[in-house]
Amino acid sequence: MLFKKLIFILFVLFLQTQFIAAQDPIPPYILTAGKLPQLAYSSGEDRLGSAKMGYIDTSVLMKVIDTVKNLYKVQLSASRHAFIEKIYTQPIDDTVLPIALCESWRVKGGDEFDSVSFSLNGRVPYKSWMEINPSRIKIELYNAQSNINWITQLSSGKTVKNVWYEQIESDVLQITVELVKQQHYGYSVGYNGKSLLLKLRRMPADIRKMTVAIDAGHGGTNLGASGINSGILEKNYTVLFAKELQKILKKQKIKVLMVREADTTIDNKDRVLWAQQNNPDVFISFHLNSSGRSDAKGASTYYKHIGYRSFTQSILKRLLEIKNLEEFGNIGSFNFQPIQPTEYPSCLVEVAFLSNEQDEKMILDPKFRYKVAYQVYLGIKDWVKQWK
Repeated sequence: MLFKKLIFILFVLFLQTQFIAAQDPIPPYILTAGKLPQLAYSSGEDRLGSAKMGYIDTSVLMKVIDTVKNLYKVQLSASRHAFIEKIYTQPIDDTVLPIALCESWRVKGGDEFDSVSFSLNGRVPYKSWMEINPSRIKIELYNAQSNINWITQLSSGKTVKNVWYEQIESDVLQITVELVKQQHYGYSVGYNGKSLLLKLRRMPADIRKMTVAIDAGHGGTNLGASGINSGILEKNYTVLFAKELQKILKKQKIKVLMVREADTTIDNKDRVLWAQQNNPDVFISFHLNSSGRSDAKGASTYYKHIGYRSFTQSILKRLLEIKNLEEFGNIGSFNFQPIQPTEYPSCLVEVAFLSNEQDEKMILDPKFRYKVAYQVYLGIKDWVKQWK
């Protein structure tokens, strides 16, 4: 009997060994690849995924230190790490990872954007974020050291007040870009060859000179929530709100871009890519909320980046002027992919709750849908006037 147990244990160990051997080996290094690779702070999960550090350009080399489920844990610097989905990487077996040197910088203005270029002798990982009061963009370069002898600022640049850096760790270079205006209006970060390029948008003087992108949430096979009594589908009614706003803006001679106008399945990543290609001034995404609590009700607006909170506050303030529409709140650091880009101010509008009887009745009313769209328009207009 003891001999049979021993044979069984050895057989189980053999199967485990075979399973481990069959798993993908952990590569020593990876290059970022694919559509919109993102770094994450942790391997944690919720329905929106782990908390994101931000998008990162392709062909950025990083050392792999572990694997967790569908993620690689990568080393950014001696004391910093992040996580990235394996599908956005290309394994590299044999390479070297030298410290990159950051050299001269240049700030200049263009027809539509201002730019700051940071010359490097290799592509390194980075993250960026917004700060307010005062208004700043921060960038950290990992596995990088300063060899900066001059920073050139040309008078053609209209959005940048000051630029400086600190070597906060031996291999972490922190860049500060102080803005002229207090309101963040959009920027992108990516490589142009070996130089990291920061492009900063200029705010239009008037809402009539803006392009507004409108996103009707869900669609096609992505049904969204359903009405508690009516059974209506969120995907069908977000389009109605989006089209109401489209009509209002067109009457004001404002250029409008619609993510979808029909019952079309569109992946959230493709919504981001579409918006980045079309370069709107602001991005509005309509949704209808739902909860397991039938007493949850009201309007709410959402943002990812603190620099865009004022935009979402302006819209929520106008929405709460609608009779019987209560406040559910202004929610930040929201990890919803269509509002993650930094290129333009964005606002996710959860109009009301399909799971609440009072809210559902309002959603079914065409007059309410027009009023919501009109208040969103006023919220955009208020925000632009505030920061002109």
